[in-house]
Amino acid sequence: MTTGFEARKIARSCRSGALATLDRNDQSPYVSFCATAFDIYGQPLFLLSDLADHTQNINVERRVSFLCEQASMRSNPQSGPRVTLAGRVEKVLQDDLVARYLEIHPSAKMYAEFGDFNFYRLIVEKAHFVGGFGQAEWLQGKDYLGDSAAFLNFSKEQEGVISYLNTEFPQLSAVCATKLLKQPGEAWQLLRIDGDGMDLKRASRIIRYPFEKEVKTREELKKVVHDICS
Repeated sequence: MTTGFEARKIARSCRSGALATLDRNDQSPYVSFCATAFDIYGQPLFLLSDLADHTQNINVERRVSFLCEQASMRSNPQSGPRVTLAGRVEKVLQDDLVARYLEIHPSAKMYAEFGDFNFYRLIVEKAHFVGGFGQAEWLQGKDYLGDSAAFLNFSKEQEGVISYLNTEFPQLSAVCATKLLKQPGEAWQLLRIDGDGMDLKRASRIIRYPFEKEVKTREELKKVVHDICS
């Protein structure tokens, strides 16, 4: 059985995906490319223009789906993992969500200041996870979202957790980047952490380091990070 953790790992690794809406004029399916970031629970965040077709569609019908995938670059795309998140889109004004999106997409700051751009979040009601060819499973929203209390603790203690990791494991960012890139990973900084993994940043580039299992407490985090650095 697929866990929400496995599905969230795929989603959080993506900085863009395919947004499916219903055409406001004839109800036909319409798919567009959208940049994304994710809130602490693993729900997609978007910055959308009021002029875009997908936004005008959402204003009429808020039910959408969003495909996140790690398959298209493979020689056999059917063997690659992907997850489709389905639910309703809502407009968001929370400063923490806006900041989260702009951390992942700093170049979007110029668009965010335009009057016709707004931030949105997809409230996930269900998810379709495909781990590879012949491996597919539906998850209810609560199963995809996981332990909301644990994620909320990570969100509230973000600065403290990062400070702790930088002090206790100063080599962490370099080690993670080296493992991901298969080359020396100097000058990377820990940008943000959640129960599923860490985002690392160097200049304008951001990479995702996923954990092998869901982390819910500082003690679990300490053990995971110790294993990474050892």
